[in-house]
Amino acid sequence: MSANVMPERRRVRVWFGKTPIADYIAAPELAFRYQDAMGKRFAGLPITNEPLPPLPDPETLPPLR
Repeated sequence: MSANVMPERRRVRVWFGKTPIADYIAAPELAFRYQDAMGKRFAGLPITNEPLPPLPDPETLPPLR
């Protein structure tokens, strides 16, 4: 993996109505394990598992002032 390539990240959320009650960001393997565990713990609540956009390359960001 090159220094400028960020690994894929996923966001897992457990929802109670329109309110997320758990929010977890991790690499895909860990995110799917977390989703499975939360599905057992919070049976019946919706759980989303979505990819996150890649982080920007630090070299392309404007300098801080």
